[in-house]
Amino acid sequence: MTICSTISILLNNNLYIPIHYQIIKIGVVNIDVRKLISFGKGSYIISMPKSWIEKNNLKKGDLISVSDDGFELVLSANQQEEKQDAREILIDARGKELEFLKVEVVSSYLNGYDAINIAFDSSYKDAPKIKDIIRNLSGLEIMEQTSTRLVAKNLININEISISNLIRRMDIITRAMMEDAILCYKGHCNYESIHNRDFDVNRLYFLGYRVIKNAMKNPRIAKSLGIGQWELHSDTLMILRLEKIADSQKRIARHVCTTSLDRQILAELDKVHTDISEAYNDVMKSFYNRDKQIAFRIEVTNKDRIAACNKLLEKYTEGKTKARNHSQAAVAQIIENLKAISSAVKNIGRIVLCYE
Repeated sequence: MTICSTISILLNNNLYIPIHYQIIKIGVVNIDVRKLISFGKGSYIISMPKSWIEKNNLKKGDLISVSDDGFELVLSANQQEEKQDAREILIDARGKELEFLKVEVVSSYLNGYDAINIAFDSSYKDAPKIKDIIRNLSGLEIMEQTSTRLVAKNLININEISISNLIRRMDIITRAMMEDAILCYKGHCNYESIHNRDFDVNRLYFLGYRVIKNAMKNPRIAKSLGIGQWELHSDTLMILRLEKIADSQKRIARHVCTTSLDRQILAELDKVHTDISEAYNDVMKSFYNRDKQIAFRIEVTNKDRIAACNKLLEKYTEGKTKARNHSQAAVAQIIENLKAISSAVKNIGRIVLCYE
């Protein structure tokens, strides 16, 4: 489909010249095609898309950087970033359940608010729990607290945070959680430690989400971080996969530590979990090195890991040889979490396969 239209530009002699342009739709991609106009003896001009001007907060007289890249001519907004006013939000906690309030606080953090003000009655009993919610959000610090109000402010510059470093930190913590979760099958379980490290992964996930969203909204920030739109998208998927894998480690450890399971069941779960752990280590190596061969192998062999999980599920919860009734649910939950980890590992490999 081709859409034709006309706009006008104002030249120095106050003469308006109509510029014809076409927006060509190829599938779901819009290509804005504009006609080149001769101006004077040695110059040519084209009109600038209004949406791009507004997105970059440009105005008449601002400088534009022009980079000649052979076939392509790259235009970049060149003025310094204007200092943005701190964004504040007021959340009324009165009459709200704690879980609902938690969603409000976290969403305000992810949406880039620099100050979160929470109001409540003097008789409010959940103020300590609200403080715990805030402590799980990196960069937020409680700056003021009274009997009816709590104020948390962001103290870090998210525009200077490296997303790749965040991913590496999430990976290191998740890898350690996986190793400790596997030790649980052998009776060496430290669930409290695994649970606390899951909070650390969550903090990094929320911070990463906030940084990526900010970079997506502001092209200058993305450029300063050296990250393109596809990298921002893939990094969003990446931190989501890592957070899900960490959650599954925590759940598996909890079920193993709180349920009496037979040695045979534990040994078979140990083997499957170890195989998935090796696949996770491989896929992270492929992610860091952009190694598509490893990623391809992870994709192809994922069905074998899922099949091993389903075989255990049938053997101990549906087949003739069943675990005791009180442990059947725990075994099923462990296996479902193992399958979720394997699927997340596969999806990380797909991120690598999509890199050019």
